[in-house]
Amino acid sequence: MGKLFYALYDLANSAYTIIVVTFITSAYFANQIVGNPQLGAAYWQWTAGLCGILVAVTGPLLGSLADKEPKGKINLLHTFTIFCVLFTSLFWFAKPSVDYIWYALIIFLLSNYFYEAAVIFYNSLLKSCSNENNIGKTSGFAFALGYIGCVPILLFSLYVFVLPDTIPFGLDKSKFENIRFIPVIAAIWFLIFSYPMINYFKHHIEYKENSDQTPVFKKLIALIWKNKFTSTGKFLLARMIYSDALIVLIAGGGVYASGVFGFTPGELLKLAIFANLVAFVGVLLGGYLNDKISSKIIILTCIVALTSCVFYSSIIAQTKAQFFTNVMVISFFIGSIQSASRVMMTGLLKDDDQGSGFGLFSFSGRITAFAGPLLVGTMTFFYSQRIGLLSISIFFILGFILMLFVDKDQKNKKIP
Repeated sequence: MGKLFYALYDLANSAYTIIVVTFITSAYFANQIVGNPQLGAAYWQWTAGLCGILVAVTGPLLGSLADKEPKGKINLLHTFTIFCVLFTSLFWFAKPSVDYIWYALIIFLLSNYFYEAAVIFYNSLLKSCSNENNIGKTSGFAFALGYIGCVPILLFSLYVFVLPDTIPFGLDKSKFENIRFIPVIAAIWFLIFSYPMINYFKHHIEYKENSDQTPVFKKLIALIWKNKFTSTGKFLLARMIYSDALIVLIAGGGVYASGVFGFTPGELLKLAIFANLVAFVGVLLGGYLNDKISSKIIILTCIVALTSCVFYSSIIAQTKAQFFTNVMVISFFIGSIQSASRVMMTGLLKDDDQGSGFGLFSFSGRITAFAGPLLVGTMTFFYSQRIGLLSISIFFILGFILMLFVDKDQKNKKIP
C-alpha cells in the first residue's frame, strides 16, 4: 500500500514539471512576456541555473537536518510542497508584457526551488516503502504514474482552456488569461494528489530514532570520501555532469519547440500528452530492468540514446514531425535514467543516511546545474537555439565517461 501512496506524489508534482518548467509557462514567458523566443529561452535557462545553485548549496544541509528527526523528512516534504503550490499559483499574475519579466522569473525561481527541495525528501523516503528486491519497480512505478497521470490534466487544459473559443470563468484569450490559469490548475492538482502520500507517511510509516551524532559536514564528507572517492562519490560525480544536460532538456523543451519549430500552445500540449504516454512505457520497462540488471548499464544506455537525440534535434530535424518523433524517443529514456539514478543512490545508502545522501544527490545534480543552462543560454543568445541545444552533448559525453569508472552495482545491493 505504501508503494501506491509513494507514487501518488510523483503523480502530484509531475504536473508542475510538465506545465510550468517544460512546456506551457516557459513558452508563454518567452513568446508573450519577453516577446522574443531566443532571448526568453536564455532568461529561462539562466534562472533555472540560479535555482540549481541555491538547491546545491542548501540541499545537503537540509537533508542532514531531516535525518536527525524520525519524521524530519516527511515534515519538510510537506512544508516545501505547500510553498511550491503557493508560488506556482502566482503565475496567474504574470501578464503578457515585458513589465512582468522580473516578476515571472522570480516566481519561477522560488516555485522551482521549493519543488526541487521537496524532491530531496521525497527521494529519501523511497527505501521506507520498498525493499532491495523491488526498489526498482517501486521507483519506476512512481515515475510511470507521474507520466501517465499528467495526461488527464494536459487533456483538460487543452480542451477546456486552449482550444475552445469560449473559456470558462470568463477568461480572456486575448490577454492570455487562459494560458496564465493553467499553472493554477497545476498547483491545485499538486496540492490534491500530494496530500494522501504525505498523510500516509506521517501516520502509517514507522521511523527509527537516529542515534548517529556525527557532525553534519563530517558525515557528508564520509559518504563521498574515505582516503579516496567512495562508490557513492564516484556516482555523484558522474551524475553531476550528465544531470546538467537533463536539466536543459526538461527546462527548455517547450521553449525550443516553440522557438525553433513554431509549436503553438495547443500543439505543445499535444506534444506533452504523447511524450508522457511514451515516457510511461519507458519508465515501467526501466523500473523492471532495474531489479534484473545493473542500474549502471541502464544509465549508460540512456546517456547514449539521449546524446543521439540531441544531435538529431539540433542538426538534422527540420520539420515539426521530425522533432515530434525525436521528442518521443527522448521521453522514453529520460524517465528511465532519472528512475535508475534514484534507485542506484538508494542502494548505496544506509537507512540513517537517506536524507543526507539525497541531499548530496540533489547537490550533485545541482552544484553545476548552472553550467548547462548558462552554456545553453549563452550559446542561444549569441548564436541560435539549435547551437545552444547541441552544446549540452558535452555534458552527456563527459557523464558517460565518468560513469564508466563507477563500480558496478549488483541488482541495487549496497556497493562496497
